[in-house]
Amino acid sequence: MTKPMQSLWEIEPHTKAKHDILERYLDAWFPILSTYNQRIIYLDGFCGPGRYKGGEDGSPIIAIKKAMNHFGRLNNREITFIFIDEREDRIEHLKSEIAGMNVPSNFSIYTEVSEFEKTVGEILSDLKAKNLNLAPTFAFVDPFGFKGIPFSLVKDLLSNTKTEIFINIMADFINRFIEHPDANTRQHIIDLFGSSQALQIISNSSNRLEALKQLYQTQLETCAKYVRYFEMQDEKGRVIYYLFFASKHPLGFIKMKEAFWKVDPESGFHFSDKTNPAQMILLSVDPSHDLARELQNKFSGKRVMVSEIQKFVEEESSYIAKHMRQALGLMENDGRIKVEPIKSDGSKRTRGFPETVIVNF
Repeated sequence: MTKPMQSLWEIEPHTKAKHDILERYLDAWFPILSTYNQRIIYLDGFCGPGRYKGGEDGSPIIAIKKAMNHFGRLNNREITFIFIDEREDRIEHLKSEIAGMNVPSNFSIYTEVSEFEKTVGEILSDLKAKNLNLAPTFAFVDPFGFKGIPFSLVKDLLSNTKTEIFINIMADFINRFIEHPDANTRQHIIDLFGSSQALQIISNSSNRLEALKQLYQTQLETCAKYVRYFEMQDEKGRVIYYLFFASKHPLGFIKMKEAFWKVDPESGFHFSDKTNPAQMILLSVDPSHDLARELQNKFSGKRVMVSEIQKFVEEESSYIAKHMRQALGLMENDGRIKVEPIKSDGSKRTRGFPETVIVNF
């Protein structure tokens, strides 16, 4: 994946998959956040021109359209969009795209020709000086390299309780530059991870990409309770980058996992350009079997309500509630669990696995 130099460029399959994840998540994020907050912010740190050569929507247009789709719930809320890009030609093109949209009056849209680190740093410093908190924010950080996205800034963003980060860590690109002779280049890598351990991976790991992924995950876990990654591969199946999601709220985590599983219904954690999405997968993997084994190990010998099982699945595993119900169905059919006929609320269980059903492992 090379950095495009022109104003507009062709979209790649993994970028389509990335935007599919973004779109599905925002479809849940806008109505959820607007229910409890008067003002919300969508921040796009490397926004690009808003359009690809083939006419496909870029992330800024996707975000605005998704908000417009939920206008019935957002019409009495203040929705702020902040789009940042270093290239003036791309910001100008984005402005022309937005000008052609019938944007509601309660949508405030700011476009900035600037560096992500500079603009966001100034916003956070200004809020701190005024003793104000950042409004609930979804920050989409999608650079072509690793410069200008220091972990210190990510940490500052996540210090705001209702801020979520969806960030692209270009592991393959980092791996190719990690031994660069230029000290400034190596420092950008250290800044990105917030740790000099990033450079120690050269000598301490046999799988650099895996080690880089794990290091960034560990760093995010110091400032967010819920962290999940999604792996993007090229047409040869080689890792290009990892998308990391970080949040302090379980519902956001659940909705992002659901978006991941929509893009990858077999494992929920990766996409490859070599996969033809139009071609039917003849031999698919059923994740419920693996989850059934995980549930057996977790709850063996215990009597638990489905609500407790679901909390574990959604917050501590890589799976979602749909897989839990499938797994419990498998386990009931083959006798690995016994389901009590009376639910915890005293009513009779008819079918399925609602939250008040009691399961014996």
